[in-house]
Amino acid sequence: MKPTFSIRRSLILRMFLAMAAISSLALIGLLGSIVIAKSAGGYADAINQAGSLRMQAYRLMSTSERVSAHHPRMSWQIEHLQATLVAPSIVGLIPEKSEGALGQAYDSVLESWRNELLPALEDDVSSNNQAMNEIVEDFVSRVDVFVGNLQKNAEKKVVLLEVFQGASVTILVSIMVMVAYHIICGVMPPFRELVGVVNGVMVGDFSGRTTYRGNDELGLLSRTINKMNASLSEMYGQLEKRVAAKTHELKRSNEALRMLYLTARRLNGINPLTQDELIDVLHQLESVTDEGPFELCLSLGAGQDEVVLLSSRCHGTQGRQGTMVSEDSWNTTSACSDATFSEEGGNAYAVRVREAGRDYGELRVIQPPGHMLAQWKIELIETVAGLIAATLSLSEKANEQRRLALMDERAVIARELHDSLAQSLSYLKIQVTRLQMQFDRQRYDDVAQVVAELRHGLNSSYRQLRELLNTFRLRINEAGLEAALNEAVEEFAKRGELQISVRGQWGRLPLSPNEEIHVLQIVREALSNVVRHAKANACEISLSIDDDQVHVLSIRDDGVGIGAESESDISHGMAIMEERARSLNGSLEIRSASPSGIVVSVRFLPSALKRLPAVVG
Repeated sequence: MKPTFSIRRSLILRMFLAMAAISSLALIGLLGSIVIAKSAGGYADAINQAGSLRMQAYRLMSTSERVSAHHPRMSWQIEHLQATLVAPSIVGLIPEKSEGALGQAYDSVLESWRNELLPALEDDVSSNNQAMNEIVEDFVSRVDVFVGNLQKNAEKKVVLLEVFQGASVTILVSIMVMVAYHIICGVMPPFRELVGVVNGVMVGDFSGRTTYRGNDELGLLSRTINKMNASLSEMYGQLEKRVAAKTHELKRSNEALRMLYLTARRLNGINPLTQDELIDVLHQLESVTDEGPFELCLSLGAGQDEVVLLSSRCHGTQGRQGTMVSEDSWNTTSACSDATFSEEGGNAYAVRVREAGRDYGELRVIQPPGHMLAQWKIELIETVAGLIAATLSLSEKANEQRRLALMDERAVIARELHDSLAQSLSYLKIQVTRLQMQFDRQRYDDVAQVVAELRHGLNSSYRQLRELLNTFRLRINEAGLEAALNEAVEEFAKRGELQISVRGQWGRLPLSPNEEIHVLQIVREALSNVVRHAKANACEISLSIDDDQVHVLSIRDDGVGIGAESESDISHGMAIMEERARSLNGSLEIRSASPSGIVVSVRFLPSALKRLPAVVG
């Protein structure tokens, strides 16, 4: 129903008319009071002027008794009285047609002055005191009558002003009472009802309705709010249903995300991946999707000819022969594409377990005939299949990395043994041969020299063996290269009783674990040479980076330096450092320092920086 509104009963129009009436009445009362007050304002001056006529008349009578009629003083007083009689303040109050008591009284005063008092003064009748007194008394009595009429007219003006103001106030108060009554009885009740309904809307209560049905603005507003509340109530009910549905979807999505999070943690946190973990994942997937059972068929082995069959409906796994698989081993068969162990009827939805081109098998869910999976369930199953494939791929890569690391470690051990102990043992073998030849030739004088060389070779081999053991046992913990370097500095500082300082940013080096080992071994070998041979008091280890990102490792001491006759073990240590510098794809440089000592420098570029793309300016 379309709301109706009548301008003739408009609340705003009525309020406007009431305010216009009150304002107009107040303005009229004000203007009328001003006009009446202004018209009564000249009576006070006129009464004063008219009252002074009596005093002037007595003064003329007194003056006429002492001087003649033509005396200047007498002439001045006569002129002054005449001027007072025709003063504007008096003449302005006299009607033009001299009607009424005031005009007649004024004419009587003028007549007495012109016909009686003025001729008597000009004829010098002042000698007859009795006649002059009678004329003056007659003039004064007429002036009194005139003044009395002036006072009466002034009082009439005041009474008129009072009556006008009283009538204005009475009408104004009446209109205000009517307006107040209309507001209190006709406006406030529906307005309070509207406020109550609006307050209910503010707190979510859309059941409130108004009963006012007038044809003014309040009526229109009441009908509009009633209609709005009805619409909002209906919309609110629909929104509650939609919110409940969205809440259910969010809860379901939250459960799915939690399941994916726990699955990712479970699969990535267990190494190696076990059969029980995958079965638990299938159980969780069945619980979240309310579908199932779920079956996982995985092809393992290098030739992918071994098959693992898992189901969410058993704690172990039932294979093709119907036997239970133990929880600490993998049950394998020979064909994944044809393998199935579901005994329930229905169709199966299968998702391939594939990662980076490697197909590990499939994840299946058994459904009743004609049942279709929801889209979110399909996406969840595909995501879980992807997580399983990623875990298997990471496990294979981790195994491959461990095999490569083991091969690298064995290669390093073989190289170190070949470069150190193998050569020393070969040297000792030659010395033993020489010793045998000296015995055979009975050259006993040369035997002592050969034995001394054998002893020196054995000592050198033993030292090399200890260095190799330290190298193979050396590990850099989670604290990083900087912490391991500080431990080495403390060790050699106590051993050689010298001050060792470290400069440079060691905490952010982009080095691989092998590179960190090589850097640390170079520093340890250099510090070992300083402690044993340099006779130094201080040593400085620094690391700097040039503009080409080439790293420069320097070990400087203030010792005696390297003489012309270098010991063999020093040369062997230098050879080991040079070999490690080549392992870092760098170069080793040894030079004398000023004023004393030597500087061992290694320039290398970390492998991580070689893989970074060049920045185009």
